[in-house]
Amino acid sequence: MLTRPLLLCASAALLAFPAARRDSCLRPARAGTQVQGDVTVCPGRYRIADPRELGVLVVAGSGTRLNLTGVTLESGDSVPSRFVGAGVVSYGLDNVEIYGGTIRGYRHGVRIEGGRGHRIARADVSGSRSQALRSTPDRYDEADWLDIFHADTAELYGGGVLLKQTNGATVVGVSARHAQNGIGLIGARNTYVADNDVSENSGWGIHLWASSQNVVVRNKAHHNVRCESPAYRRGCDSAGILLREQSDSNLVADNDITWSGDGFFLSGQPEYVRPSQGNMVLRNDGSSAYHNAFESTFSHGNVFLENRADSSDYGFWLGYSTGNTVQGNIILGSRSVGIAIEHGATNRLLSNLVMGGKTGILLFIRDSNGPASRDYVVDGNTIGGVTRGLVLRRTAHVRVRGNTFDGVDEGLVVDSTGRDAQVTVNVFLRAQQYFIVAPELTAGSNYWATATEAEAAARVKGAVVLQPWFPASAAGY
Repeated sequence: MLTRPLLLCASAALLAFPAARRDSCLRPARAGTQVQGDVTVCPGRYRIADPRELGVLVVAGSGTRLNLTGVTLESGDSVPSRFVGAGVVSYGLDNVEIYGGTIRGYRHGVRIEGGRGHRIARADVSGSRSQALRSTPDRYDEADWLDIFHADTAELYGGGVLLKQTNGATVVGVSARHAQNGIGLIGARNTYVADNDVSENSGWGIHLWASSQNVVVRNKAHHNVRCESPAYRRGCDSAGILLREQSDSNLVADNDITWSGDGFFLSGQPEYVRPSQGNMVLRNDGSSAYHNAFESTFSHGNVFLENRADSSDYGFWLGYSTGNTVQGNIILGSRSVGIAIEHGATNRLLSNLVMGGKTGILLFIRDSNGPASRDYVVDGNTIGGVTRGLVLRRTAHVRVRGNTFDGVDEGLVVDSTGRDAQVTVNVFLRAQQYFIVAPELTAGSNYWATATEAEAAARVKGAVVLQPWFPASAAGY
């Protein structure tokens, strides 16, 4: 565990400086240099190690403004897995402002713990600590798997910026690239994280632990990935944006999280972390994820609205999730499934466009002893160019209304558990094999791309009732 330095001790390692005059600037010479007031560090390059993890610049008073414009602060160590210490630290203070400069070669570029009203702007904290990867292009090593279940491990991993137990902080215009992690929030609330570049890391671009009511918008968090090779595909829980342990009521919007292990990853796995609820995930692009463009597990009440999830293994994977809304998303060319939910309940899938891939939407269970899959609303989706459109496997009480199935091998596939599904006002257009496959199902009041009811009945497999039957032309096709 990292130890918190005693800022007011009489240690020789801590040098106290008064607030800088407007016509003066500070030239730090060693770790533990205290700063307070309105401080400008003289432009230049400073190579200062921090082996005792004191912090090179230690903020010692609330309201401090630290100007690092034109400054490069580096540890001098060249092995990223051995980086320790921090460029700038603050503990228990309010309204600390840090802007400008380049900080690299430490466990954390900037670490702020406690207090409110902090601001970090226009800083380059790329090149922080990162683990040495043991996997090679030909061989995967289990040791590279990330620990998403413990906050202290995330602290040890390091990153460009860490905010811990803060309230009302702002992080804008920061670059935190080419390391393991970019920006981390642990127990942080009401944080504004916007317009930062946290791409091309080997772990997480932005990660939240027990952090609620934050706004994470317009960040570049692409290509955050590990454990991927032409010879294997693991991901090792890397992600563009990661939420866990009761990170509730956050707004995550307009972020570029493409080409990551997972684009967006929310984990609430019992016995390890508690669910994260009530998050709004809006207009993000998670395309080209090696695994899931959007993953949200063991959680309740999250909303996924108008996101992009193209060319990933799964567009959305929402295992064991309840009460979620997935609406207005575009999911093109999934390698496996557009939207997949195992052991889910009371979820609403509305007005999504799912095109290309093996299966459009899959609702299912795989463990007979697990929670039931039930009580879905699947309305207004357009599903096309897939082998199977909507699959209900051991899933009961589903409303399937107003969807369009086009260019599918099989449109709607339902087993005996789903025989009570309400299937109405859907449009069944081109199907290579069957419009519907079900042992028993009532599917009246739908629209069919056939000239007669008999022709539609010939393209249905099982005891499926089609009356009343309507031609697709009656729905405008």
